[in-house]
Amino acid sequence: MEYFIKNIWPVLKKDVISILAYIGAIVTINDIFGFFDVTISTKLYVIILIVGIIVVIVVNWPKREYLFNIKNRDIKIKLKIGDLLKEKAAIVVPTNSTFDTNTENDFISINSVQGQVQNKYFKNNITTLDYLIEKELEDKQYIELKDREKTKTKRYEIGTTVEINQNGYRFYFLADSDINAKGKTINPSTMNITDSLSRLWQHIGEYGHVEPIAIPIIGTGRMGIVDSREEILKHIIFSFVANNTTKKIATELIICIRKDDVKKYNIDINKIVEYIKYTCEYQYEKIKEINNGIGIE
Repeated sequence: MEYFIKNIWPVLKKDVISILAYIGAIVTINDIFGFFDVTISTKLYVIILIVGIIVVIVVNWPKREYLFNIKNRDIKIKLKIGDLLKEKAAIVVPTNSTFDTNTENDFISINSVQGQVQNKYFKNNITTLDYLIEKELEDKQYIELKDREKTKTKRYEIGTTVEINQNGYRFYFLADSDINAKGKTINPSTMNITDSLSRLWQHIGEYGHVEPIAIPIIGTGRMGIVDSREEILKHIIFSFVANNTTKKIATELIICIRKDDVKKYNIDINKIVEYIKYTCEYQYEKIKEINNGIGIE
């Protein structure tokens, strides 16, 4: 209910013009009927007015899900308030550049997306997850770290992505930050986010399965990015659209926002919805022109 209370006011302010226009239409109709000496009871007018206002509010009531099509492409972007792990899609799992899975002493937070995935799909079986990750990383370049004792010692490039399949579920573990020996992020930056997203889409475009992809707001937890969640959401949306201009890398991108985060971090859902609309309808053409000119994929 708090989500609806927070987001209904921008809707009401935005659509007050529609309500006033509706009232104006009623007044005009009344004048027309008056011209022909047709009388309509005040009670009926009040009923019509109330019903109309209710319809306007119901139609524009804050939703938990918004769906858009990228212009001229059979690709959708869905903004959803809900649980990422309930989506029937391949799930992007933000992780660190050493691909550590250790949750002891909160090295990897159990409340993070990675922690939740590990707990739900690899509980008491982390060795299997580590094996699958190591297998996917066999041909990747890395730097050997000398300051690690109980954690992994190989650091991979930001944006390194590995595909993990487990019991019919698919996950893309994405390295979006470097961490120190204590699990704390080193030099967090928005550049890491943009680089990791670009390489994620490239990886999925080359090795993926053209399916729905679900992604959280990456980089906003313990990574410590100073940009607001709204700005990170814009990076995700723009990068996905930009990387779908020359080839189709997914049928749908599902961006999941936790309900509690909307209030906690004052996320303006209506602003994000407008940004998606604009990017899918207009910005796509500009991106396409740029990509055709310089060959971005």
